[in-house]
Amino acid sequence: MLTEGEVRALTVLHGEQMVSELATNLDRSLSYTSELVERLETTGLVETRRQGKTKRIRLSDAKALEVLTNLTQQYSHIDWPELLSGAALRVCYYLDTPRTATELARRADVHRSTVHRALAPLQHRGIVYQTDDGAYALNDGFEQLSVFARELAHHVHRQTVEEQTDTYTILWESLDEFLVQTPAEIADEHFIPTGPDQFQRYGLPLLARDRRHYLYSEAMSELSPEMLCCHMLVIDSGARTQSYCLLLLSHVDIDRNELRTQATKYGVDDVVDDLYTYLETSGAQRTPRLPEWEDFQELADEYEVTL
Repeated sequence: MLTEGEVRALTVLHGEQMVSELATNLDRSLSYTSELVERLETTGLVETRRQGKTKRIRLSDAKALEVLTNLTQQYSHIDWPELLSGAALRVCYYLDTPRTATELARRADVHRSTVHRALAPLQHRGIVYQTDDGAYALNDGFEQLSVFARELAHHVHRQTVEEQTDTYTILWESLDEFLVQTPAEIADEHFIPTGPDQFQRYGLPLLARDRRHYLYSEAMSELSPEMLCCHMLVIDSGARTQSYCLLLLSHVDIDRNELRTQATKYGVDDVVDDLYTYLETSGAQRTPRLPEWEDFQELADEYEVTL
C-alpha cells in the first residue's frame, strides 16, 4: 500500500514545504525525495504548486491522512513508518475485528508467515495482541490503525475510478477490489462489467438501465456466475433482484461451495442461504422478499428456465 519512505514523508510533512526542505527533514537526497513526492502526488495524498522555480508540497485533505496524523500525534514515541511498511498495512486492513493468521493471510493474499512477520513488531509494542483462541486483535486505542488502512484503500479506489469518470458510487470494496456503479461506460481492462447487463451471457436477458456496474480487479479478467449473483445482491437485494438470482441459480451450473465463499466475501451469505432454502423447499420456506412459488414458476417459464 505504502512504502516506509512514503509513510515517513507523510508524517514529517507539516504545512507547506519545498522539496528541498522535505529532503532535509527526511535526510534523503533531493532526487529520491522528488520521486517520492511524485508518487504521493499521483495517489492524491499530497498536493503541489509551483512558486517560481520551486515546487511546494502539502498534504491533501484525504481522510486517511487525518487518521494518520491523529495516530502520530497521540503516539509520538512510536516509529510508525517503520511499523507500517511492507505487508503490515495490508494485514491491518483486516484487523477491524479479531482474526486468525490463516484468515488474515487469505484475506490479505499473503502467506501466513508474512502475517506473523508483519504483526510481530506491532505485538512487541503492545499494539496488537493474541486472544485466547489465537486470533490477532488491536489493543484499545489502536483501532485507528485499521481505520487508516481502510481509509487509505478507499482513497486509492476513488482515485482509480475518478480517472475514468467523475460520477460514481462505490457499492462495496476490499483491499484490492471494489464494485462501482456509474452512468459512464468504462473500457479499462481492470474494470470488469457486472450487474444486470451480464445476465444475458447466461441466456437471461434483463431490461437494461442507464446505470452500469463494474468490478475493479487487477487479479482477474472474467466474471463467474457465482460472483455475478453476489454482485447483484450487493447492487440491490430487493425482491426483483432476488427473483433474478433465483433464475440464475436454477439455470446455470453453480458451484455451491464457490458461491458460499463469494457470498461471505461480499457479505451476502445470509441472503444466498435464503435463496437456496427457497429453491430446496419449492418456496415452502421463504422470506418476505421472495415470491410465491407459483409466481416464480411463471417467471421461470417466461425465461424458459426449468425448475
